[in-house]
Amino acid sequence: MTAVIALGAGGCGSGDSGGEAAPAGSPSPRPTGTGPLTEDTIRADLDAATADAGAPANDPGYADDWQIACSLAYKGFGTRATVDAARFKATVTELREREWRQSKEHHFTERKDEDGRIYEARTVLKQRGWTLVTEYRAWGKKGVITMVAFEDACKTKDGQFGFRSRVPEDWAI
Repeated sequence: MTAVIALGAGGCGSGDSGGEAAPAGSPSPRPTGTGPLTEDTIRADLDAATADAGAPANDPGYADDWQIACSLAYKGFGTRATVDAARFKATVTELREREWRQSKEHHFTERKDEDGRIYEARTVLKQRGWTLVTEYRAWGKKGVITMVAFEDACKTKDGQFGFRSRVPEDWAI
């Protein structure tokens, strides 16, 4: 059994509701399609989606470095669990089952090498006041899946989240 932990910093208004954590293999416990999402709900979505897709646990070192308010992060490296484009797609499918929808501005993209293997895939999902940037990268013989959820209310006047080092320049989210 794979345990997944997603850690985050304090939010910009949605707060934590003290909701229950989702058991592996089930959608997050939350009301369907109404009201703002809390950090607990986002964390439960990431936990359940990655566990159900068979993705590895969140890397604790990544969580230690992630100190950005209004966001939650996940990074799963291919160690004991396989991390490849298929696992990434399964994770995105699990997120869609939890009401995350494709951003109108960003489509699912893949980059392939000369042998047709996917070495990079990205998509941006949205749901009730949150943006979730998801990415897969082949990394040697092992891959990595990264997900960062941002509360939209925390955007600056220019539509950014107040930092650029974590988001690729061509991704104005």
